[in-house]
Amino acid sequence: MKMTERAYQDLRDAIISLRIRPGERLDIDRISASLGFSRAPVIEALNMLRTEGLVVSRRRVGTFASEIGRDQIEEVFDAREMIEQRVAPLVIHNISDRQIDALGNILRDAAGLLHEPEATFDYAKFMELDALFHSEIIRLSERKIYQKWFDQLAAHMQRGRYLFSGNALKRSIEGQREHDAILAGLRKRNVASLRDRLLNHTRRSRSGAAEILDQQ
Repeated sequence: MKMTERAYQDLRDAIISLRIRPGERLDIDRISASLGFSRAPVIEALNMLRTEGLVVSRRRVGTFASEIGRDQIEEVFDAREMIEQRVAPLVIHNISDRQIDALGNILRDAAGLLHEPEATFDYAKFMELDALFHSEIIRLSERKIYQKWFDQLAAHMQRGRYLFSGNALKRSIEGQREHDAILAGLRKRNVASLRDRLLNHTRRSRSGAAEILDQQ
């Protein structure tokens, strides 16, 4: 892996998982030293993250991990909703029985995590499977630009899930039920049904995020 790619991936993972907190200043010299790199690949990596909206630069002040606020969350869910609704008929047209079964396998793996008590629930793994389920649906549209946009949105959604991790098990159980409904819509091969189930899931998630933000 090239130095720029490694710096990009390490920083991206740290920002998404909130090891680098929203609003935290990103010291290029310190990051370079910790990775054992020169400044150049770190600066290039930060520029890549800036295009994804994960970092922001303030002139004569520095570079920071972007904040997570109500307006940003609304924009992310607006964009996610538009992409999912647009690709629904393409996915129904393209998807095979084998691919539906593969999505079912992802959900089975996720369901297996939900039997743990809250204290030992592997929320990070559940989020990974959650993101994979949704990204695979978008991939099945066979529209590369939509896939790229959705992957960028997914990074912001993952940050929000880490920030709003209270009652993680309860919210994950609710999300799993909605994922099961989405899978059932795919099995029906009915565009209207799939759109309704995707919309219900997205709007429930949006409402939950807004409610938690209002409590901050």
